[in-house]
Amino acid sequence: MIYKEDWEKCKDRFNAFWENAIIDRCCFGVVSPRKLPIEVNTKYREAASLKEKWLNPEFRYTNFIYELSKTYYGAEAFPNFWVNLGPGIVSAFVGSPYKLSNDTIWFDCDPMIDDLDKIPEIKFSLDSEMWKATNDITEFFCKKADGNYYVSMTDLGGTLDIVASFRGSQRLLMDLYDYPDEIKSLINAVDDVWINYYEKLQRHSNIYLEGTCGWLPVWCKERSYPIQCDISVMMSPMQFEEFVRPSLEKQSQFLDKCIYHLDGPGQLNHLDQILDIEGIDAIEWVPIPENGRWTTGDEKWFPIYKKIQAKGKKLVLRDVEPNSVERLLKNISSKGLFFTTYTNSEDEAKEMIKKVEQWSI
Repeated sequence: MIYKEDWEKCKDRFNAFWENAIIDRCCFGVVSPRKLPIEVNTKYREAASLKEKWLNPEFRYTNFIYELSKTYYGAEAFPNFWVNLGPGIVSAFVGSPYKLSNDTIWFDCDPMIDDLDKIPEIKFSLDSEMWKATNDITEFFCKKADGNYYVSMTDLGGTLDIVASFRGSQRLLMDLYDYPDEIKSLINAVDDVWINYYEKLQRHSNIYLEGTCGWLPVWCKERSYPIQCDISVMMSPMQFEEFVRPSLEKQSQFLDKCIYHLDGPGQLNHLDQILDIEGIDAIEWVPIPENGRWTTGDEKWFPIYKKIQAKGKKLVLRDVEPNSVERLLKNISSKGLFFTTYTNSEDEAKEMIKKVEQWSI
C-alpha cells in the first residue's frame, strides 16, 4: 500500500484480534497529520451541490485521495473509503423516499407505509436511484483501489431501524403493541433483502480487495459487518427479545464475523441478551459525548468492558482520547481489543505505538 507500508503485519494483528489473542501488542489504530504529505494530483474542493457531494463518485474520489495524502496511518489504522450515504439506506433501496442534507442523507422524513392493512411488498430490487448510486460508487472505488486502500460498505442499517423509516419511529413503537404480527412480517422481509444487498455489494470487494471491512475501521479476512438496532433505546428487554433478537441472530449467522454496534447507555438494558447471541463476535461501545468530548476511555465504562470480555466477546472502541489510553490498557485485557485514537503529529503517533507495546497486557 502506498499509504500503509506495514499492512501485511497489520493483517496479522487483526487476525489475532478476531482470535481473542495478541501477537506483540494490542491491536489498535492511531492517525495523525502526515509529516511529509504524499504528492498527488488532486486538491480538496467544495461540492457545487448536495447531489455532487453525496452521489458523484469522481468528486468524492478526488477529495478522498487528497485526505489520504495528508494522513499518517499508524499501527492498525489503514486507508479506507467509507461509502457513506446515510444510515439505514436499505429503506431507500426498496422505495422509501430520501432527503439529501449537508451532514447526512435522511430516510425517515416521509414514511412510505401509512396503513398496515396496505403494506407494499418489500422486495429485493436493483431499480431504485439510491441503489444505483450506491452500487456505482462502491464499484468505482473498488476498481480504483489497486491495493492502495480499502472500501467500507455503506451503512445498510439495523432491520428495525429500517422498518422505523417505513413507519416513523413513534408509530412503530405503538405498532409493537397494536400490530405485532404485521411488524414481524416487515422485519422478516427486511432481513431477506438486507442479506441480498449485502451480498450484491460484497461482490465488488471480492473481485478487487482482500477481506472485508464494514463501516467500522476493522479489517477481517472473512465476510464481516456491524449490525445494530438503534431504536432499541426506546424498547423494553421483552420487546427486544421478541422483535429484535431473532433478526440479530439471523444476520449474525449469515456473516462469518459480526460486530454489534452498541450505541449509547440506553442500549445497556439489552447487553445481556446481545452477549448471549452466539454469532455476535464483538461489541462496539459508543458512549454519549459529554461536554464536547468522547468518554470511551473513562473508568466508568470499565465494568462494561470487563463484562463483554468475560463473555469471550471482542471489544471495539473508537476515538479513545490519547491521555486515556494508558489507563484503558492497564485495566482491561488487550486480547480481543481493538481501539482507535489520534495524535497531533506523526512523531506523537509513533511514540504512542511504542507506549502501547509497553502497556498491553
